[in-house]
Amino acid sequence: MLKLLLLSCSLYGLFTTPPYRITGRLVDHQYNPVGYFIIETYASNKEREPLALLGRDTVRNSNGEFKIQVVKKGSYLLRIAVPDYTDYSLFTTVQDSSYSFPEIHLQPTK
Repeated sequence: MLKLLLLSCSLYGLFTTPPYRITGRLVDHQYNPVGYFIIETYASNKEREPLALLGRDTVRNSNGEFKIQVVKKGSYLLRIAVPDYTDYSLFTTVQDSSYSFPEIHLQPTK
């Protein structure tokens, strides 16, 4: 019984991978946190082209922080939309368990 349990645990580790995390923080042109925005996450290629939409998240965070989980290493394109601000696109290649963007400064459209 113990051998079966150990075998199950070791096989589970082979077939599951921990999620990878992409994080960042949005601020406006006066360095105030942006508390509401939408992020679309795309699988991407080295040419920074969106290949497949992986998720669309509405973020509500008073500090302007976001955390996106992806299931594997690879290239990703994030498109960020904030009312009254210029849309923003970010590209990254995730190689470690997490990647954090430096603070992202948005510019108003008006």
